[in-house]
Amino acid sequence: MFYYFILAAVFIAVFLTVLFFGIPSMLRNLPKKGLKRLSYYDTAILAGEKQATVLKKQGDSFFRKILSVVRKILPRNLVESVKSRLELAGIQDVVRIDVFLAVKFFLPFIFLFVLVFSVLFIKIPSIAKLILVILVPFSYIFPDYYLKSRTAKRQDEIRRSLPNALDLLTISVEAGLGFDQALHKVSHNIKGPLGEEFKRTLKEMEIGVSRKEALKNLSKRTDVSELNTFIFSIIQADIFGISIGKVLRVQSSEMRVRRRQIAEEKGMKAPVKLVFPTILFLFPALMVIILGPAVIRMWDTLQVIMK
Repeated sequence: MFYYFILAAVFIAVFLTVLFFGIPSMLRNLPKKGLKRLSYYDTAILAGEKQATVLKKQGDSFFRKILSVVRKILPRNLVESVKSRLELAGIQDVVRIDVFLAVKFFLPFIFLFVLVFSVLFIKIPSIAKLILVILVPFSYIFPDYYLKSRTAKRQDEIRRSLPNALDLLTISVEAGLGFDQALHKVSHNIKGPLGEEFKRTLKEMEIGVSRKEALKNLSKRTDVSELNTFIFSIIQADIFGISIGKVLRVQSSEMRVRRRQIAEEKGMKAPVKLVFPTILFLFPALMVIILGPAVIRMWDTLQVIMK
């Protein structure tokens, strides 16, 4: 009987994990990209309603009701925090807030349930118990670590692409294009997260959001200090009537200097980071090579004396 409880708990854990990473297949009727979502309700929803079957609609509604329960019982500030972190990681269209919260708060209880039943009613190896003990806190920390690593990687990609994007934007504006047209050109020539964010900003402006608000939304979705400085300069230039071309030229040169400074800073940190690997792996080998022959001779000398 207890084996069935264990199997059920493991099944629920696997189900929530798959739900966390495979939510796009469950929500096919939603647009996969934030850019498509902005223009989704005027075209895609009508076609989706015609093609969707009754069973598919009921299934999506059932899963949404289950996942929305998690959001209702949690503080609103926590939900908003998770939403902003998903946007910073760039996976808000892949992983829903409800799914993330369900995985974060349910998986530790499931592993704890498996651990208690295995200890009380089933004889399992000690290493298996140790693994279950480790999985209880790890399953709670892993979603946050995953978001943090994705956010850091995405921000680093944006930081690397920004100087080239500003150079192209400056050339386009000085060639006679307006800022919106130049931003459109840059968004189609710069690949990666920065290009996608520029496209989303343009879509927001196309549906009626002011340039100032669209740029502020871009700043909230990325939270990159260099990009925030650029956005602030553009907003100030737009308010006070300063030439955007001059602002872009200054920002472009500053971004180049900033990127070089970051590279130099990382280079200065490299020797410090190499200290611990050197101590752990290189010094023991050197000590064996240097002191090994001396230790052998001392041992042979002691044996002769003892005789």
